[in-house]
Amino acid sequence: MKPLKTGYLFWVLLLIFSLSSLPTRGEVPDTRNDPDDEENEPKLKSFYEPPNEDLRPRDFIGPPLLSFLLPGFDQWAEGQTRYGALYTGVGFGGIILLSQSRKSAIDNRYRDFAWQVYFTAGSLSLYHSFRTALTTRIPNGDFSFMSSTPERPSELLEAPIDLSYLSRWTTVVPLGIAAGVFFFMTPSKSGDSANGSLNDAFYASSVGYMTGVGEEALFRGFVLPLMYYYTEDQKLTLGLSSLIFAMGHGFKVKHFVTAFFFGLYSGWLTQENNWSIGEVTFIHTWWDVMAFVADYTNHREHAFLRLPTISISF
Repeated sequence: MKPLKTGYLFWVLLLIFSLSSLPTRGEVPDTRNDPDDEENEPKLKSFYEPPNEDLRPRDFIGPPLLSFLLPGFDQWAEGQTRYGALYTGVGFGGIILLSQSRKSAIDNRYRDFAWQVYFTAGSLSLYHSFRTALTTRIPNGDFSFMSSTPERPSELLEAPIDLSYLSRWTTVVPLGIAAGVFFFMTPSKSGDSANGSLNDAFYASSVGYMTGVGEEALFRGFVLPLMYYYTEDQKLTLGLSSLIFAMGHGFKVKHFVTAFFFGLYSGWLTQENNWSIGEVTFIHTWWDVMAFVADYTNHREHAFLRLPTISISF
């Protein structure tokens, strides 16, 4: 079998994730209508409602965190087997890539990509588990500030390519600032070092995509509402969640400060959008794509730009 490039594997994973947009049991008409309802129109069950119709309040911390560490964990437990298989399968794919990285003599060329695959699967599984728990708690008054129609995982995966967000000033302004900053960060080069490749583009887009989707599902889809639930203070919530977000990006001053202020803006925008994270996912993805390109152009001799091939044999 011919070697498979990790850049192309990204698009295969995207296709697999996109299958999640197909109807499931959680999206069929609900026959439990009120007999006194004059219109008596079928109601749609929540996408995240457990298939077994057991609506007892769920733990909204433990199962999501376990699902982050073991993608698909809570989906299997809740009987959402299709999604359990999906998250677990993609997470396992990340482990396979990681095992391949150990066979490479080129530092972290496989490792970073493999980690992003596993991280994205875990983050979406965590988000799915958290929203399932909220489906059982919102009717009882918990998390009443959250939107009753959250994005499905497939909608988060489609958000980075939804160009309608470019009609909003809240999207255009931060991306315009980022483009200007990263443009001035990137020196003009000539010769071979200035020549990009298709693999370069695949790497920057795939890692930027997975980072944007995964981090927003984790930080704005889970950490942010959790902080607000416990503090009931918008400013404190923004500060704490942004601090956690910044710490997750390391303690180099440049990275920490940038991540902190990005977290503040993303948290504010999420709350302004009624806790929807589609727009911040779009911004985060393209911010990271520009950041990666600028960073790799500055440090091309050390950068993981040229994707190695992974030999998969049977």
